Amino acid sequence: MPTLQDLTYQGTVKRQAGDLAAAAESVLECHRLLDDLEDDAVLELGPGLVALRAEWALTSTLHGDEELALRGWERTWDQSERFGLADDAQQAAAAVAVVHSLNGDRRYATMWLERVDPSPTGPAAPLAAVARASLALDELDFARAELELAAAEPLSTTERWATLAFVDARLAVMQGHETSGMARLRATCLAHYPKQWSGGANWQLIDSATLLLDRIGSRSTRKDSRGSAVTEDADLVCALRAVEDDDLDTARAVAEDNLEREPVSLRTTAGMQLLLALTTPDEDAAAALTDAAIETIRSERLYYLLPRFPYEIIQTRAAGHDDLVPHLADDYDPATRRTSLTKREREILWYISQGYRFEQIAAAEYISVNTVKSHAKKLYRRIDVNSRSSAAHYAEANPAEPLPPSDAATDPATADAAI
Repeated sequence: MPTLQDLTYQGTVKRQAGDLAAAAESVLECHRLLDDLEDDAVLELGPGLVALRAEWALTSTLHGDEELALRGWERTWDQSERFGLADDAQQAAAAVAVVHSLNGDRRYATMWLERVDPSPTGPAAPLAAVARASLALDELDFARAELELAAAEPLSTTERWATLAFVDARLAVMQGHETSGMARLRATCLAHYPKQWSGGANWQLIDSATLLLDRIGSRSTRKDSRGSAVTEDADLVCALRAVEDDDLDTARAVAEDNLEREPVSLRTTAGMQLLLALTTPDEDAAAALTDAAIETIRSERLYYLLPRFPYEIIQTRAAGHDDLVPHLADDYDPATRRTSLTKREREILWYISQGYRFEQIAAAEYISVNTVKSHAKKLYRRIDVNSRSSAAHYAEANPAEPLPPSDAATDPATADAAI
């Protein structure tokens, strides 16, 4: 036992100094020592082992090893229950709930939250509150999220402060308060020792919160994220920006990269499936991907994803479920089952109305012909036509719909010269 205590103490000191890699190695060494003991010998270590396990689990959490952290917290809870250590059990349960809530796994998050004393003065109340705030954001319940974040404020003086900052950033983005959210994030970072958030999970949380608040258009490589749901959330923002910029190849690459990682959270699975649906030319495959994502959205109440994907195939199929209708994009009308045309679709419609061929549109917009065809196909579905001539007639009957690009040539022959 003294050896485990010494290793744990050394690991905790290294963790608090910001040396997460060395702290994680101390945790692995502790696990190796336990692996050499028989089960009865481990039990003989008694309740003192619970506090050590909690430190190991916290180190794994801050190091960013989500899988090991989950196992550590679950084992801490199990042994706390065995020895009647209620406060330790609740802290562990709340820690597990936070992981599942950030992953968008409502069922497991709720199950673990039920093991935490609901009293606002309980030892695990702040950590449980941040988990509940994350779940409330998934449901677009901003009022409840704000109340829970206020209850989670004591976390700001602990090593879990970045978790609180990340959820606060999500709230700011969803409410359209990016400027004030960024100001709070910067002030929060300045109030903490830089070495405690220059790596590991806290760095991932702060980096992703910054991406969410800044809406950075280019995707940053996060190969060291271990498939973190936190960094995947930021990747989704970047991929949606790529869709808006007609860079479907990049958006698809982001989706495929995230879905190939292990572990993949439910939130990530649903969001990235919707991305693939938007970027695949196969209508049947797009419909299957959308339906699979919608089932996850319904079961986990990940309603926040629906307004972020204001595209017809997604909105139309979601509108088939009464429980999802209140959460559709603002410009979607279930009665007509058509969203407003996007800016790019209105521009493509203008080119078609002016007699441009797909090759000419591609040259004028500096995009590929296949990209033009993809936009045209979506446009046809949106306005319920099946040919360029029908689209031109639609534009003539709806003169407010086509949108001329600011630098477009008025004569298609000009585009021919650029090919």
